[in-house]
Amino acid sequence: MPIVRRYGKRVETVEPDFRAEAMTEVGFRRTGERKWALDEFLDEYAMVRGVDLTAEGTDAVQEKAEKAMLQSLADKLAGITDALKPNELLSVESELGKDYPRTRYERSTKGDQEFTYSLDRPLRVGIFRKRD
Repeated sequence: MPIVRRYGKRVETVEPDFRAEAMTEVGFRRTGERKWALDEFLDEYAMVRGVDLTAEGTDAVQEKAEKAMLQSLADKLAGITDALKPNELLSVESELGKDYPRTRYERSTKGDQEFTYSLDRPLRVGIFRKRD
């Protein structure tokens, strides 16, 4: 249960759902494993640091470039969750409609005309540690 996300006045466990064919490519799906009222969560956990995640992928095929970028983001997220201590959680801090990342691409006009996908803003995450 290392990843959580706020939904209004609730915090719930989620898992990454990064799909090139989705409207929101950088997504998270609720797992239902654990839920807290926001106040309860903030009483139990405190943020110890924040991390901004960026990613990029390049390929001659547009879909492959986007999938490479999403895989790079997933790998970075997994690296952080794998390094969490037993009393820590990762929280998705980017908010929909405010500062949530979306994918963007550029196509080079020279040479091989490759597609380069990136995020228009970083995915903000926070490391939360259980209070003593």
